[in-house]
Amino acid sequence: MFGSTILDVVIGLAFVFFVFSLLVSGINEGVRKILNTRSKVLWASIRRLLDETDDSARRSYDPRLPEEPRREVTSGLAPAGSAGDVGVAPSNASLFDQFYNHPLISRLDPAIEGKRSRITHIPPREFARAFVDILAPRDENGAPIWDAIGNRVAGLPAPLRSQFEVLVQEAGDDVKALRRAFEGWFDSSMERVSDWYKKRSRKIMIVYGLIVAGAFNVSAVVITADLYEDEIVREAVVSLAENQVGTGDSTAACTDRECIEETVGSLVETRIPVLWRRCEIGGGETRLCGFESYDRWAATIVGWFVTAAALSMGASFWFTILKKAFKVRDTRQT
Repeated sequence: MFGSTILDVVIGLAFVFFVFSLLVSGINEGVRKILNTRSKVLWASIRRLLDETDDSARRSYDPRLPEEPRREVTSGLAPAGSAGDVGVAPSNASLFDQFYNHPLISRLDPAIEGKRSRITHIPPREFARAFVDILAPRDENGAPIWDAIGNRVAGLPAPLRSQFEVLVQEAGDDVKALRRAFEGWFDSSMERVSDWYKKRSRKIMIVYGLIVAGAFNVSAVVITADLYEDEIVREAVVSLAENQVGTGDSTAACTDRECIEETVGSLVETRIPVLWRRCEIGGGETRLCGFESYDRWAATIVGWFVTAAALSMGASFWFTILKKAFKVRDTRQT
């Protein structure tokens, strides 16, 4: 019986974290869209990758958010034999400018010319096709001379030349092999960007988590104690969690405001100690829930920080924990 109670408390607490993680994720996505964060990070990362300066200080990975990236497409047609037929950057522009304005890449950008770039993802295949096309010299008719790419690479500054010469030598005269080589190079480079971005996002999510914990009075310590002591609330929360798990992995589907509000509202109806409301302390007297005594004051504030750390893990993490907890629960009951 004792073990069953503890397991239900774990399920209830995980469900609380899951519900409010949805809210934190919604806030995070909203802020990212407003600030155009993803496209800025991608823009800064590719700019660093294609940096033609011989500045060793920029070799360590630290993609700061740059000035606002703008889509600047020079009017004109792409050279004959290239991969597209829309505006391109002039051939004397930097590799970065030529790349971002290449037809294969510019068509991924929903922004119009002169507006903020909105590209948040560039498929490695498109990167490779565009970049090999940029590196290929042109004959008098504008057609690419694929087997002369090595000469173009040899004329690049040392930081890029040393990397690209290896790829060109391995590919030989096979253009498809060279595209695959650049695709792999770009993919591995973006993995480092992704790792950095996840670490940065985790720190931001902790801040958002603390804001949500304080705004909604979600204290992990107080909630754990109440789930353990109040069987009615515990059973109500576990039942709600069981229904949520039974619907499948709904973390991806529940991202709009209406769904999040409905999920939070269902949890509040269980009378779990969240939100700024008053609780009875006896004799007809009431105080703010979580602040009924000095001990509860301390527990509430400490619990906010615990909640913030938990919410930064994301809704998908807590949904997975819920599913595993219910599997253990079902095994114990059989």
